[in-house]
Amino acid sequence: MTLFLDILTKVTLPIITLVVLGYALQSRLKLDIGTLNRIQVYVVMPAFLVQFLATAKQPLSAIWPVLGMGFLLFGLLIPIGWITAALFRQRSSLGPMMGLGSGYANVGFFGIPVAQLAFGSSSVIYMSVMTAVASILICTIGVALLAPAGASKLGKLKSAFSTPLMPSVALGLALRGLDVDLPAVVIQPMVLLGSIFTPLALYTLGAQVAESKVARFEVVPQALMLILRFLIAPALAWGLCIAFDFPREITNVLVVAAATPVGVLLTIFAVEYKTEAEFISAAVVLSTALSPLFVTAWVIAVRAL
Repeated sequence: MTLFLDILTKVTLPIITLVVLGYALQSRLKLDIGTLNRIQVYVVMPAFLVQFLATAKQPLSAIWPVLGMGFLLFGLLIPIGWITAALFRQRSSLGPMMGLGSGYANVGFFGIPVAQLAFGSSSVIYMSVMTAVASILICTIGVALLAPAGASKLGKLKSAFSTPLMPSVALGLALRGLDVDLPAVVIQPMVLLGSIFTPLALYTLGAQVAESKVARFEVVPQALMLILRFLIAPALAWGLCIAFDFPREITNVLVVAAATPVGVLLTIFAVEYKTEAEFISAAVVLSTALSPLFVTAWVIAVRAL
């Protein structure tokens, strides 16, 4: 019960509060959602990625198993979500969105504080690697999948590189690999910009839901999305960790990372490419609201090993 209350009061309620604030104030402020999203994609997120990746200090011995598992999970969950949408006869546009929602979790915003509470500060290293993997994949594969239907493969690939996100990832990894320390006059503005990434993304989500012409809280696809996110993804992560004989401390973190709610950044790209933005916004809100129950259950399960 103590763990549940800690996750609820210290992690979930602050997240929900920012979403509710965006929703409540939008009717009065009438902020332009497109502008908010472009600020995220072209200014805040690039600064966050460069600063986060360039200053990471994880030893390679800790990175590689988690890095590989992050790519593997993402690669498996996207087709699982897509096939699920097809099997349950959902509209075709939900296929890629349910696939990405299954594979892209809120590891950075939600997983890191939960891991600190449940497993101690040593677990942050693994959650940080998963956050970096998720950022790289959603900015490449995610953008390519959400590009307008009918575009050529070359056109979709071009869409993935049409924002500064991929150059930011490349720059951050290059700086980390070369062990380059940026001067304070460069890194501090990035730190300041990156620090508003989470609150601005959550506030924008609330404003976006308020502006939605149709609130797509559709029972069947939303239920499927929750099952994929909270049951299938962590169960698959646990099974793979057992199959690869991962240490318990890594297994615990990977299972909980896979059980976190749908990643909020996905809503930004959905709006940018006009692809099921109302559906995925609802999925983020629902999964975040229900996450204390499911994430805590998985924490208890892995700790009971």
